[in-house]
Amino acid sequence: MNMGSIPVRRTIALFFALVLSCTAVAKPKHVAPPALEARAVLLFDQKTNTIKEAINIHKRLPIASISKLMTAYVVLESNASLDEKIKIVPQAVQSSRTLKSGMIVTRGELLHMALIASDNLAAKMLADLHPTGYIEFMNEMNRTAKRLGMLNTGFIEPSGLSVFNTSTAWDLHLLNSALVKYSLFNDAAMRKTATQYAQSKNGRLQQIVIRNTNAFAGEYDIKVGKTGFTNPAGWCISLVVKHQGQEFDLIVLGVSSKKLRNDLVASKLKDYISTN
Repeated sequence: MNMGSIPVRRTIALFFALVLSCTAVAKPKHVAPPALEARAVLLFDQKTNTIKEAINIHKRLPIASISKLMTAYVVLESNASLDEKIKIVPQAVQSSRTLKSGMIVTRGELLHMALIASDNLAAKMLADLHPTGYIEFMNEMNRTAKRLGMLNTGFIEPSGLSVFNTSTAWDLHLLNSALVKYSLFNDAAMRKTATQYAQSKNGRLQQIVIRNTNAFAGEYDIKVGKTGFTNPAGWCISLVVKHQGQEFDLIVLGVSSKKLRNDLVASKLKDYISTN
């Protein structure tokens, strides 16, 4: 036996043992799947009646102020006079940046405030002071949802502040399909700002300038457009867009920030319009 070869053999054996031990320790790291940008997304082509993108479209989620679309629809379907004057009554929960106790405004002005500025008190007044009364108005919101086939939708108040106002992206698409017959939704969705009028307590007529909560107002021909946010619901939006012969719904629910929601919507609008 060549004794000089023993140290060499030991060195080689030690080297392979070290390699094997390192291989055993160096386990591959678990890579988490990328987080969804939104809890639900629906892109629906109205012309071809086809779904172009779908993420959790049947998952029931809180929808925040998107609820106001149904509130407005029930008012319009009831044929209640939009010129009727309504006196604002203070509320314990719903607040307003513009409406003050004792002001007198028309039902039509309240509709614009609810849809454009997402005014919670305006939505509450539409239900509270409807000719049928508040309880029947809320019952009608839920009956209307069922008539439209919105089987995973429910409302317990008209503004969207409650976490129990819930729906799905698909159900909101069904609602949008019903809303487009009323030009009021198009008018509200297209205005970046609007001037409303109210009579103050002392009888003086005053102008109220409201701003649209929808960053896309006026950017496209928007037939329906409503944003929503509460902490449980996240940042939401429901749109019906018409552009160069195209007409489609884009509904996004449960985004973690306003900027992310707007960036996501802008990207999807641009991509879909440019490829169709």
